[in-house]
Amino acid sequence: MEEPAEPFDDEDYDEEAPKKARSPLVKIVAVVVALAVAGVGVWYFVFSNNPPSAAFTVRSDDLRVIVDARNSSDPDGNLASYSWDWGDGTARGSGREAAHEYAAELDYTITLTVSDTRGASSALSRTVSIQVFPVAQFVARHDRMTVSFDASGTFHALGEAITTYAWDFGDGTTNSGVRVTHDYGTAARYRVTLTVTDARGRSSVAERFASPAPTTVDILADSFFVAECPYRDYWDARFNTYGDAILRNEVPCTNYYPWVLFSSAVALQRVNPSYVYTLYRWDARVRNHGGYNLQEPVMLPVFNPAAPALSTSEIKFNLTFEYLDTPLFNALRTTAFSVNRKYYSDGFGHVVRGNYTMDLAASRRVFGVVAANAMEARAWWAVATNSSNPDPRQPGPLETQYASWLEALGNGKYDVYNGFEWFYETDITWLEPTVDDDGTTHVAIFTDGWSYEVLQARWFYWGKADYRAAVCVLGSTANCTSTALYGEIQPQGWMPMETCWCEAATVNGTISTHLDLDFVGIQGYHFQAWGNWGPDGIPKSSDDLPAWVFVPNLMDYVPRQGSGSAGAQGYPHSELRWYEGMTSVHGAPGSYGYGDDLEYLVAPTRWPLNAGSSLTIVLPRIEIPWYDPVQSYWDADNKIGIYTTFMSTLTLRLIRPLGDYWMWDSRAKVLSLAGPHSWGGLPTDLPQEGWPWIEFAPETAG
Repeated sequence: MEEPAEPFDDEDYDEEAPKKARSPLVKIVAVVVALAVAGVGVWYFVFSNNPPSAAFTVRSDDLRVIVDARNSSDPDGNLASYSWDWGDGTARGSGREAAHEYAAELDYTITLTVSDTRGASSALSRTVSIQVFPVAQFVARHDRMTVSFDASGTFHALGEAITTYAWDFGDGTTNSGVRVTHDYGTAARYRVTLTVTDARGRSSVAERFASPAPTTVDILADSFFVAECPYRDYWDARFNTYGDAILRNEVPCTNYYPWVLFSSAVALQRVNPSYVYTLYRWDARVRNHGGYNLQEPVMLPVFNPAAPALSTSEIKFNLTFEYLDTPLFNALRTTAFSVNRKYYSDGFGHVVRGNYTMDLAASRRVFGVVAANAMEARAWWAVATNSSNPDPRQPGPLETQYASWLEALGNGKYDVYNGFEWFYETDITWLEPTVDDDGTTHVAIFTDGWSYEVLQARWFYWGKADYRAAVCVLGSTANCTSTALYGEIQPQGWMPMETCWCEAATVNGTISTHLDLDFVGIQGYHFQAWGNWGPDGIPKSSDDLPAWVFVPNLMDYVPRQGSGSAGAQGYPHSELRWYEGMTSVHGAPGSYGYGDDLEYLVAPTRWPLNAGSSLTIVLPRIEIPWYDPVQSYWDADNKIGIYTTFMSTLTLRLIRPLGDYWMWDSRAKVLSLAGPHSWGGLPTDLPQEGWPWIEFAPETAG
């Protein structure tokens, strides 16, 4: 092939001259020129940068906007930063997702600028019209077929007056007012609607379930991250003894729970990992529950079962439960009720105080009073309680019998050990009676010690059923006559899950042919920081997402003796017996076992959604801490998580299983659940996960 001609110069051109032979120098020049031309493409490929493309969505909630730039992109895959100009002169925001609070109702232009790692950027602006509507907020509380509705929690971000409250009770009837009561004619689940309107005519709507029935168990959970915050000093005592630690001691508060990881025993340091949780308020109203009566009151003894349980009798009670903090301990030291210091030393010592009121017939059955009239009853009580000696540490025979009854239940039928890691103990048990002329008897009570909260949880959840018979293994003790399958012995109490880590609790109620009870206490351990496995569904991977979860479970966290677990204690009874040899994936961020298959920490249960059963969860509207499951990690030396956190408001991510038993109010942050609803299956079907599994997500990614 002929080589291409040399470049020519007009001045030297000689049409007749023969072609010159090419020299090596000419060839080199040609190659350099060719490479130079090709190099333009190489340089462009290596050093050029396509600018990113900004895109975002925005939604407003009164004065607050939440923006999401997840649809922004970069052709080179190098997006590095997101900058938000809110259009109101305030400081810029950052992050792929962000939130901002405006000061007034106006139109604002939000501008997103995205930049890549090479400095290229692009911007996009959108205008949002900020308008404030009232937030309809109400709670339904049940008393059999009567349901009361309280909308006093309704609010307006600008403080404007709410002019009307219009109710639709879901049964064809309506009413108006801030607080209303409605009597339903038929037991069922109803969708109740509240419409509120402000002075400018702007309205909003909220819906909740109502579930009237002849028997109702109504639970309200609220004050998450706020209850008992800042925490009392018995949490410091728990840290010194067990390793519990306060992570945040101002609103929003969070705690760290170590289980046995604080132990010096190496075998125990990798059993049932730690987690982060917060406290919340639990408000239960129980009406017409047949599992408790004068024949078998459960929460009171029957020292004379031969005495009849009259249908006209009733027992009223009001009790308080408190953990021993320094102020309480010191206050008691100046009285006759100076408690043993050992119950103050570890943060789990308790004091129970209150009163029982009953007629003479009920006092004969419950306390074994031998008397035909009020005068004889006073004389009997004086001897039974050693009233001539005012020292509570010099008990009478009845007080000794009552203390023994508590310990026998706590270490027998309702065995507290594997829900507490120790036995039931009483310190002072004191009773002081007053008998009216008509025989009405008032008994003041004071008792302190360890584990009353676990015993009370057994009373509330198991009721008349025998916890020990349900969980024991044949041959473990002389009292175990068989090994029951899961669910073979059903709980008969009112509480939907077995829990009572109940600070500052009050219990008021009446036992007659049934139980009516109001219980308010501060609960812990059940609202936990967790990890969601993310879009790929694989635990412990880079797309895991932070979560907070509420899941019902039972009390025991110590495996039984003989279970094969390294965490087993020398005790034979535990609800974990049903899960021996099984594992579940642990999802607590910052735990050594995050994303791993581990033995069950507690036994899951299914919240019973019978007719008349309802659960209302009121979540905080403030920003709360979120624990990043990818960035948080385990500090093996100090046996605590090293947590990466950010602050954000919350929203509902998911509920398992699906069903029509719940509704979520995203504006008021209220979740309403109600029966009747069946989980399906048989009572003996072992739940692998607590139902419902309720999972919340951050509204912004921090």
